[in-house]
Amino acid sequence: MNKAAVSVVIIAKNEERRLEDCLKSAAWAKEIVVLDDQSTDRTVEIAKKYTDKIFQRAMDIEGRHRNFAYGKATQPWVLSLDADERVTPELAAEIAAVTAQEKNPHVCYAIPIKTFIGSRWIKGAGYYPAAKARLFRRGEFRYEEAGVHPRVIYQGSCGFLKGDILHYSCKNLEQWIGKFNRETTLEAQKWITDGRKVTLAKQLRKTADRFLKNYFMKKGIQDGFWGFLMSVFHGLYQLFAYAKYREMKDEQSKTKIDKLVFVDRDGVINVDPIGDYIKRWEDFRFEEGVFETLKGLCDRGYELVVISNQAGIGDGVYPESALWDIQKKMLAEFTQRGVRIRSSHYCLHGKKAGCSCRKPETGLFKQAVDGVTYDPGQTYFIGDKASDVEAGKRFGIHTIFVRTGHGKFDEPKLSGTLKPDYLVDKLPDVLEILH
Repeated sequence: MNKAAVSVVIIAKNEERRLEDCLKSAAWAKEIVVLDDQSTDRTVEIAKKYTDKIFQRAMDIEGRHRNFAYGKATQPWVLSLDADERVTPELAAEIAAVTAQEKNPHVCYAIPIKTFIGSRWIKGAGYYPAAKARLFRRGEFRYEEAGVHPRVIYQGSCGFLKGDILHYSCKNLEQWIGKFNRETTLEAQKWITDGRKVTLAKQLRKTADRFLKNYFMKKGIQDGFWGFLMSVFHGLYQLFAYAKYREMKDEQSKTKIDKLVFVDRDGVINVDPIGDYIKRWEDFRFEEGVFETLKGLCDRGYELVVISNQAGIGDGVYPESALWDIQKKMLAEFTQRGVRIRSSHYCLHGKKAGCSCRKPETGLFKQAVDGVTYDPGQTYFIGDKASDVEAGKRFGIHTIFVRTGHGKFDEPKLSGTLKPDYLVDKLPDVLEILH
């Protein structure tokens, strides 16, 4: 039997109970790659019966973990599976057919996912077909580096297959609720790190909206009690994540910060396109020495907070979703290099909105330290504009002006009440000041 020119890439952790069935369902492929998340059971031993391409890596960020695994594939096409999933014979035949086409027009294919809790197939509430891009050309597809629900990134068209991936998600409802619990925690942590403005009213609206959409529009009503239950959980996801978010914020408020550095984004962290906005990640370029400098500050005990005016959103130049996409990818780069960002805070209002958060107003600083004890004498703000210096002085903290970004244009304005405490050529020079 000729095997399909496909690398089946499997992500696993402590999956001795389910992995073998997954591996057997992939026997039609030329290559099987297993990325093990440092399992402590027989996962690796079982994998060795089916492949010698076994790699081990601790899961940090889901998107990065998956991209690492795909990088180990050698076949022209990659099929992404988790250890709790199976390829049906119908899907295997379909994959073999489409990957053998000489002039295939697609970069990837979405595959229906048939999800089970125990032996029960969850059909309604958006669970089926719920097709996801799982088959793709090697090197032309990746996930964003986000910790929960990472999005797929590719250029080109996506086809659709009819065969199913069988997803044995959880052995019972108790286990499924445990997964729900973990994911809502990760969601709340993401909101905190991103500096999202999350309100009870907004989350209540989302809770109701998601329940109604999944129960009626996505046919949960046709799946009886289970369709109703899954629709309820879709809605409650937002409410539970919000509750955890509030709890995390309350815990933050009990924190004492000994050493704190606020960092402006455009012109300090990344190269500022003077006269324009950063509207997408592809246009985002880090300033020289950013990673080494910020990691150095972390190593010296400083907490780091990013604050930035983003008037382009309020003025309709680019959508808020673009900001959060850039934010996620920026934070992922920082995490990879050992830079810990405590939180990020953005003013999304237009230039003429008259809000209290747009620098030189101090609202962003107040958001960052709400309920937190900090020492103004050990708190600094690094910026590249005269308005940054003014904001820092209004807030009663030390100011550091860098000549990158708008620095060369605004430096002549720095006199009198706008004279910064320190003036440096570039961000790495800050390490000579902050010990």
